[in-house]
Amino acid sequence: MRGSYDLAVVGSGPGGFAAAMTAARRGLKVALIERDQWGGVCLNIGCIPTKALITVGRLKRRIQQASRLGLKVSDVQVDYPAVMARNERIVTTLRDGLVGLLRRLGVEMVCGQATLDDAQTLIVQHDGTTQRVGAQQIILATGARPHPGPWGFDGVARLSYRDALHMSSLPSSLLIIGGGVIGCEFASCFSGFGVPVTLVEQQAQMLPGEDPEAVRVLAHSLQSRGVAIHVGTTVTQMAPSASGLTATLANGSTVTAERCLIAIGMIANSHGLGLESLGIDTEGGIAVNEFLLTTQPHVAAIGDCLRGHGLAHLAGAEGVLAVDNLCGSHPASLNHQLVPRGIYTDPEIAQVGVTESGAPGSARVSRFAFAALGKALCDDEPEGFVKLIVEEATGRILGGTIVGAHASDLIHLVVLAMSQGLTARQLARTITAHPTWPEAVSEAASQLYGESLSSALAARAPRNALLHT
Repeated sequence: MRGSYDLAVVGSGPGGFAAAMTAARRGLKVALIERDQWGGVCLNIGCIPTKALITVGRLKRRIQQASRLGLKVSDVQVDYPAVMARNERIVTTLRDGLVGLLRRLGVEMVCGQATLDDAQTLIVQHDGTTQRVGAQQIILATGARPHPGPWGFDGVARLSYRDALHMSSLPSSLLIIGGGVIGCEFASCFSGFGVPVTLVEQQAQMLPGEDPEAVRVLAHSLQSRGVAIHVGTTVTQMAPSASGLTATLANGSTVTAERCLIAIGMIANSHGLGLESLGIDTEGGIAVNEFLLTTQPHVAAIGDCLRGHGLAHLAGAEGVLAVDNLCGSHPASLNHQLVPRGIYTDPEIAQVGVTESGAPGSARVSRFAFAALGKALCDDEPEGFVKLIVEEATGRILGGTIVGAHASDLIHLVVLAMSQGLTARQLARTITAHPTWPEAVSEAASQLYGESLSSALAARAPRNALLHT
């Protein structure tokens, strides 16, 4: 037996890291177990490296449009190995900082693959050795892995997003199967690098479930950069070809590309942990109650190993909450209506609370276009809008959708207003500096009361309500 701990956390991604830090700061003896790289998928092969790539692609696009600002710039060349070396420096810096912080807090870091031997004992295997780790309480943060679909990954022509982040050179062309967040972010990124991209999405629109008006802005922008978008269809056949592979779509068209990124979803890492023998349901992800606890009350689960997850910052919040709920006598739950989503395409999409399609008929909707915002015109980024959904009777903000530059930053003004119970009137009367991007949020709120200084548009009922009147 390696030792007995107050808490063992399996997985060092955003959720596991947050849980281990929180518990250690409260004086608990903590073991953090990781089978691969410290920091998990998000830091090493997920959120951070993809956003670093997207930044470079966006900058290339901006430089190529410099003539619109009166600047003459010669052709921009992409040194892809240098781009990837920058990625590695960013990841290494953050990973080293994470490891240093864990050590300073006294978290014992254990390398290996963990399974539960019984309700309070983990077996950890690493490099041919096996050790037993005892813990009074356990948090599972084992993440998820890419879904291969019927095609499978070979790491050469058929890629997962992990494979795509390890390419040593840009492909001559790229087919992306799946128009969800991952597919759209990679389409935005690689089209920014000048790679011809084809995106195929089975549903009627890419980013199913997101505000259709916001998605149309993104789709128009991607198409203006040469991205071919096929919605309402899927790949029925895929075969090798001289240039890489050829895919046949259900609508009868064919697509030829050097490489194919398969981005049709994620599979929770819930099996192989020994949970079934403890009576914990793992089908489709680890089953937990609203307090993140399994049917074993001293075992919690957080993050992407749960059903229907996928947000790093939500996993982090769950990590903190899981420690609270395991250690406290009054468990609490998260309000998922206050959790923002960010899609880091170019332009970005961000959302919190209800969307317009899910808003009650009595709500009011305001939409303020960035084309009326002075700072957006100064920055040559007029695409997009801020949309607020407000309960008419109380003025309470029910949700917000933003598409455009800085959307993932601006949405937090809406999150803060909602979490603190501010009304749209209070948000409208908040003085924002001029000219700045946050003015768009306060202007959208002002528009609800006919007080916008930049737009004469009035608030309206949700479109789904108008369709039924």
